[in-house]
Amino acid sequence: MEDLGREYAYILSYNTKRELRAALRVIKTHNDCCANPHKHPAHYVRNNAHEPFKLAAPGKELWALDLVTFKKGWRQGPYATPSCGPSLARGLMFSNTGNNEQKNRTFDFLNWHLLRALPSVYHDSFPAVAVYSVDDAVMRSIESRDALNDDCVLCTPEPKPVDPIDLIQPAYWITRKVEGNRAYRELMLDTRGNEERRKRSREHRDGVAPYLSRYESVEDGWFVSAADGHGEYFDKDLREQAVKYAQFVHATWGEAEGEAAAAAERVD
Repeated sequence: MEDLGREYAYILSYNTKRELRAALRVIKTHNDCCANPHKHPAHYVRNNAHEPFKLAAPGKELWALDLVTFKKGWRQGPYATPSCGPSLARGLMFSNTGNNEQKNRTFDFLNWHLLRALPSVYHDSFPAVAVYSVDDAVMRSIESRDALNDDCVLCTPEPKPVDPIDLIQPAYWITRKVEGNRAYRELMLDTRGNEERRKRSREHRDGVAPYLSRYESVEDGWFVSAADGHGEYFDKDLREQAVKYAQFVHATWGEAEGEAAAAAERVD
């Protein structure tokens, strides 16, 4: 039978319904990339011009959503910062299974898309809506926990396209460029020390982000996803090879799933 790996539990923190809706959209996008990888262009991303590009690929499907509230004052002083874990009043917990590589892909995918979806939600000069592993400290700090219907993020795999060419997607190379926010610097001009800056930030709930992000995107090359989520990249001038690989994927679509199901029946 297929080795599903271990189960992982994640949590992200948020304050408002708008932030929650944005987080759920990102999780649903992650799940749709798992269920229907051939529908999504490839995004090779990096956080600055000095980093290597990395394919923003999903891990495994996310499920078991819970809405939580944290105990008042559970993180105070220097620990009330996103660099140490969830730091906002509410949280969204969820799970998936997989190996360590798939877990890392889940983190990278979610954190990249969350920052793009919520570019101004900062706390203590760090992006505040970010993903963390659930540990004992987080569990002890939860005041209430309510299940959320998973249907809002689950996605159904679609049949293979009729035309193999539809499996070919463009590849985008995206660079995040970060610069200081002049409005934030002006807001903090007369403050002294971290505590004063944190207090001033809390007083401006609508958010004046300390940093502004802009994204440079270049379309270059082709990506062909297989039904199991794996795929191949082809340079822009290798379109013919991309077509041949797409035809191969199309012809063998579902074979891996059929072999796994047959193996499971033999074990049973």
